[in-house]
Amino acid sequence: MNNNVNFEKNNVVFNYRVGVLIRNNNKILVEKHKDFTYYLLPGGRCEFNETSIDTGIREMKEETGLDIKYIKSIGLIENFFISNYNHKRYHELFMIHEYEFIDKNNYNIKIINNIEDDKDVIYEWIDLNKLKELEFKPNIALDIINSKEFTHYINRD
Repeated sequence: MNNNVNFEKNNVVFNYRVGVLIRNNNKILVEKHKDFTYYLLPGGRCEFNETSIDTGIREMKEETGLDIKYIKSIGLIENFFISNYNHKRYHELFMIHEYEFIDKNNYNIKIINNIEDDKDVIYEWIDLNKLKELEFKPNIALDIINSKEFTHYINRD
């Protein structure tokens, strides 16, 4: 049974998603699906009765097999968009937390493969300055990543 905090009402999908920010000097770990042109933070949907912090830890373990630990919460985006994937309207709460790898050797892996269901997804380190030139969703997350304090945005794409 699907336990995700994700449901549809009045032709709008509500989604509670967590973004996992892992820094490696001036690079961050990003997720890329081979069929899409854009990058995004790794992470996934919160499950009912699960904290957003635990969601990030669970999602990284499920998708990469790697263990992370929470550092701090850095931002929240109230995100309104039409999905490129299913063309539905979304109202999303996107919580971003910063984490670090427990095993420091994981910072040396250039490309991390998804070990869960989606073999077309990879995780790679991208320089923050280069990421500004690429398609990154939601783009406003770059402002949160660069901020020194917790930031809240409302984003309409």
